[in-house]
Amino acid sequence: MAWKVIANRFVWAAFALVCGARASARACDTWVALADSTADHSVILVKNSDRPPMEAQVLVQFPHQRHAPGEIVHCTYIDIPQVPETYEHIGSKLWWAFGYEQGMNEYGVAIGNEAVFSKEPVQWGDGLLGMDLLRLGLERGKTAYEAMHVMIDLLARYGQSGDCEHAGEWGKANYHNSYILADPHEAWVLETAGGYWAAKRLTRGVYSISNIYCIERDWNEAHPRLVQHAIEMGWAKSAQDFNFARAYGDYWGKNSKSAGSMQIRRNMTFSCLHQDFGHVTPASMMKIARSHLEGTIVAPRWAAPDAFWATPCMHDSPQSGYHSAASMVVQLRTALPRLLRQVYWASFSNPCSAVFKPFYLHGPTIPASYAVGTSTYSSDSPWWWANRIKLLCDLNYPALCPTVRAVFDETERWEMERQARVESEAAECIKSGHEAEAVSELQRFSNENCERVEKEYRQLNQALPEKLAAAGTNYLYVDYLKAWTSQKSVPLPLP
Repeated sequence: MAWKVIANRFVWAAFALVCGARASARACDTWVALADSTADHSVILVKNSDRPPMEAQVLVQFPHQRHAPGEIVHCTYIDIPQVPETYEHIGSKLWWAFGYEQGMNEYGVAIGNEAVFSKEPVQWGDGLLGMDLLRLGLERGKTAYEAMHVMIDLLARYGQSGDCEHAGEWGKANYHNSYILADPHEAWVLETAGGYWAAKRLTRGVYSISNIYCIERDWNEAHPRLVQHAIEMGWAKSAQDFNFARAYGDYWGKNSKSAGSMQIRRNMTFSCLHQDFGHVTPASMMKIARSHLEGTIVAPRWAAPDAFWATPCMHDSPQSGYHSAASMVVQLRTALPRLLRQVYWASFSNPCSAVFKPFYLHGPTIPASYAVGTSTYSSDSPWWWANRIKLLCDLNYPALCPTVRAVFDETERWEMERQARVESEAAECIKSGHEAEAVSELQRFSNENCERVEKEYRQLNQALPEKLAAAGTNYLYVDYLKAWTSQKSVPLPLP
């Protein structure tokens, strides 16, 4: 009994320690390939959303809606007036917040955001989260450009503000935001610093952003006082000297994060996109999303969960308190009927130990269970099925993750092979005037994928503990993981 008391005290001491240390990393990565760089001339936008450990990031879908005059939108911290009409969309959402980390709407607008750290002061609790802005852009914008200006107008009116972490669970986090907004024709990079902003238009090539400002002198639109304000603050000597990323970015201040790690991740995704130029596909984008910088001079020394810095597929640790909680790969196409024009590939938890599933709008729906999950373990939450597998793999990544990938790589091949046939059959239905049949065909395809994936998740959650028992635990941060799983009631076979 005395040993258990001491052990429990040690675990909770470790938990307190990692809660204090975990503020060192808040990460995400978003990247895009325009039509000239992809194999089928679609536009493909990808994001890995990195969030605190054990925080479920659920997937939701809302229909096209018309709203009565005087309706109010209850955002995360403030209420704002509703607009007359909002658009159908899929969003990847923190279970406790209004806004989204990433999403796609019925007009083929897709958005992903990043935390960035500027010299401008942050607000607390009296404005919109960057995630709220993202959702509102999807609900109200028919093109990437229109959605961007919806967000810019809301930023000017309400500011970006508030704790980006759930009260009482992880501490406090406040930051400014950058975004890539894409549609089937172009993309825009929008980077903000408080109420100031710069925007860059992309019509060809590839681009990526991370938790570091990327726009320098090459913006297409900007806040009218962007340059003058920087000069007044002493961040730039003159308009000729002005560089947005250098002037507004807070890289070495007390509130700044690891600028080097952020730049490495941005360089990595950008380099991979250039290597695949002209041949980019959803499958090649998924490979980038699963990268831990293997084969580079900053590869993990032992295994992905033991990395000493953030990677595109990020694993949490006492030094790096966030992990990749959800991922999206969105394919936006022009020469197809609206039902087939956009595809949202969704993955829960770390993509290296998870599987992507394709979803469509304009009729087909995602499973209601995909919206289930909180920060406490739940066996009926698809997000938690995936996250428990991630946690099991972390305990001995070299022994367990190959088993997971063998299952899910085959599933993704199966999905993609069937996708081509199903979309062809749906297109024929639409051409012959039977769109309802096309919707049913896509819904069956989605349901079959989700049923297969659920079965595989359940089987792996049963099989991996036995494999771990045979292989043994091989993980640097066992005490860190004990602290989290104890608090969140996660059933893991920890030593």
